[in-house]
Amino acid sequence: MGVTYDLIDAPYPYLCAVYRCRCGATVTRHGDEAGAPPPGWHVHVAEPGESDETVCPECAARDEAAGEEPAGGASSESR
Repeated sequence: MGVTYDLIDAPYPYLCAVYRCRCGATVTRHGDEAGAPPPGWHVHVAEPGESDETVCPECAARDEAAGEEPAGGASSESR
């Protein structure tokens, strides 16, 4: 998932950005804040021509915890 920008058709038009995580979490930012991800969210730059991936704080913490485990998810104990 990524971020979608839209111009709101209102008496005073302004930019709106919807940040979507792969888990389904969404956050909408308006106006000046639309260009920056929400606090705690991470943006991973994708390949040229593809949408950047946005990750919510919960998924980012889960990914970080998974990255700290040994390869294959095996226990760090040896027998």
